[in-house]
Amino acid sequence: MEKKKAEKVYKEALKEGKTALMTREDPDSSDILTLNLGNFPAGTRAKVTLCLVMELRVETDGAISFVLPTVLNPRYTPADHPRRQDWDWRREDRGVYVTQPYSMEVKAQVCGSHQISRIVSHTDPLNVTLTDDAMSAQVSQDGGFSCDHDWSMLVYYRSAYRPHLLRETGERSATGIMKDDLLMLNLFPEVPTNTYSSRNEIIFVIDRSGSMHGQKIESARATLLLFLKSLPLGCLFNVVSFGSSFSVLFKKGSRVYSETTLREACQLQAAMKADMGGTEILAPLKDIYDKPPTPGYSRQILLITDGEVSNVDQVKKLVGRHAHETRLFSVGIGHGASTALVCGAARAGRGRSEMVVQQGPLQQKVMGLVTSMVQENIQEVTVACEVEPACRVTLVPKVPPVIFGGQHLILYARVPPATQVKKITVRGQLGASPILNTMEGKHLTVVHDEAKSIHRLAARSQILQWQLDEEEGVAEDMVALSVASGVVCCHTALVGVDQESGKPVPESPCQDPRESDLRYRSRSYSQQQHVLSSSVDVPCSSLRTRSFFSSNQQRPRRCKRLSSAPLQAHTKRAAPRALRTQCCVASSTSSDDDSNSSDEDSNSTDEDKDVLSMLGAASQPLLGLMEVVNLQQFDGSWKLKDAAHLTAVPLDGLSAANPAKGEAAWATALVLVLLERKFGEQREEWELLATKGRAFLVGCGEQPEEMLAKARLTLDSHSHFTISRHVASKDQKMLPCIQRHVKSHHQLPQLCRQKQKPGSGYRHQPPPPRPQKPKHRSRCCQQPQMIHRQQPEEVDSFTL
Repeated sequence: MEKKKAEKVYKEALKEGKTALMTREDPDSSDILTLNLGNFPAGTRAKVTLCLVMELRVETDGAISFVLPTVLNPRYTPADHPRRQDWDWRREDRGVYVTQPYSMEVKAQVCGSHQISRIVSHTDPLNVTLTDDAMSAQVSQDGGFSCDHDWSMLVYYRSAYRPHLLRETGERSATGIMKDDLLMLNLFPEVPTNTYSSRNEIIFVIDRSGSMHGQKIESARATLLLFLKSLPLGCLFNVVSFGSSFSVLFKKGSRVYSETTLREACQLQAAMKADMGGTEILAPLKDIYDKPPTPGYSRQILLITDGEVSNVDQVKKLVGRHAHETRLFSVGIGHGASTALVCGAARAGRGRSEMVVQQGPLQQKVMGLVTSMVQENIQEVTVACEVEPACRVTLVPKVPPVIFGGQHLILYARVPPATQVKKITVRGQLGASPILNTMEGKHLTVVHDEAKSIHRLAARSQILQWQLDEEEGVAEDMVALSVASGVVCCHTALVGVDQESGKPVPESPCQDPRESDLRYRSRSYSQQQHVLSSSVDVPCSSLRTRSFFSSNQQRPRRCKRLSSAPLQAHTKRAAPRALRTQCCVASSTSSDDDSNSSDEDSNSTDEDKDVLSMLGAASQPLLGLMEVVNLQQFDGSWKLKDAAHLTAVPLDGLSAANPAKGEAAWATALVLVLLERKFGEQREEWELLATKGRAFLVGCGEQPEEMLAKARLTLDSHSHFTISRHVASKDQKMLPCIQRHVKSHHQLPQLCRQKQKPGSGYRHQPPPPRPQKPKHRSRCCQQPQMIHRQQPEEVDSFTL
């Protein structure tokens, strides 16, 4: 119900001696819910059940990503951010803190209409049981849970890009959006690569606050270097660093991408540290927006941050006001990063966002953002739905989302009952070329879901759009939609009252946490993460929780202990007996990893294993992708001496085989072949570098494909020498062992990578082939829903 009414109901229930519960969205950050449990007698226990429905991200490799947020980092409060007058910190946040790390048990069922290839986790070991038909799986935690990271898993389907259209039936006795049927369309529109534009002004905004210390700032530095090397010739760029204050690389504004400006940016990148204090993100953005965009250039902002700020609404409103002239893309780094800031700012800025943890492939994920930034904007987007009998079909929300080539696009639409969907067409204009994506009604799947998951997702999408538009007079519409769908928004709250009569419970003295532990004051910073609770066994007037869980890295003063019930699975159908497998992507190095690897490895001799181990250790600095990136010149070329170093082929041999008009063109062709062969699985990271390299070849008057073919032949002719370069002279006797493993030169680095990343592969079942892009211009991916209730077999769902 409406928030003020809910608060009144809650307070009146407490006065009458009834136990009551109220849940509200945090006024400062929409990704935090506060829960108040009042008039709770001593010695009793509470079980809190959270029902979630969410759109799941599709990763660059086609995996469906589910993240259970278990970490909430403290949020920095800027000096000029007004504190809410209606918040009584001493009363609302009075509570007790867990003295021991909480325990958590995770059980999940994954089911849907597509065959599952595998399920893995970057953070935790899993037990996975697939059914015989691979249409569903049961997942459970294998061992204990460490409370310093978010729990996550990745689901790989065998047909990741299969067209997918769902129609969920409505509740006929309801009104509004809940009564009509809802369509959910998942698309991956293709955009030609030749539509990339160099008329862009790209501003990198890098968070260098204290919370970015360690691996976060290292990842940000590596990513920035990759970005800088990938920029197209002719664009403008600048780099802004921020913390308690901010600094700009080019004081007078963005400058043209050249050898000189790139050198200055790389010097800054190499010296970057997390040494700028707090997280004052609003000031650098205001400084950027105060300057008009350069005429003839599209201005793009790329924000890299861990999102630990409290003034999220201020940031989103600022970004939204300038979205018509400046797009914003964002990257959230680390566990507990604010999704309200990272995703909300990108949504307000009509851009895209990525959430990346330290274990994840940050460069691979966010390079897709740069690709989207340099693409020309798709204009005049329209969605048409052909139905019989002809009637009005309403898009939810009415304004279509921004379309980026190759990226997941979700559309919702309301259709009246008793209608048949024949076709859905998405049109747009990319420069002078039309963009057309069509979905036939024969691919439609009807879903009868009592939880109305798709309806609630559509309602949430509409509420978010209303919040971004900041239109007057929509508050009543937001309240009506929120109440009808059960989706909490900034104007509503959920309230529950135990109608049994009781007596008011007197407040008992509790240890007041220090105010600085609840929220950062201006220009203060702490690396500690706080313990949050979801149930309490001591009398307290209310309890405010700021996330589902949090880590317990800081031991508070002595206080009473809280109880926490484990999460239990709710499943409709039991999976039959199947092969039980275990998987963990980010496991630690141990001798067990080698013994649990593939059969081919288990059959190899000890001498062979020693050779592969030695090769992995020796080749990492030689074959590192970032070294290749660092050696590229601003115009997209490489020097021949650097190509000789990277390919481990003598410089004299490469010079003698040079068929090009100049050394730089020949070196560039050699390195492009090196990227294809050695780093094929990381193509998303270096694709823009390769585009620059090919453009350089064309500029030199060469035919790229002919040059690449000659480069392949040259490198193949030196394969025996390349293998020898990895082996010390005293180990020449091991060469026959190497040659048994390496059938061709391009396989060597893959073996090296496998040994350099123990535990990074899926050990107990073979990895699936990369999803093949379909021949048609649109490819779609199923979008499973994560819900807590039992689900029919027709809907793709995660049940936790």
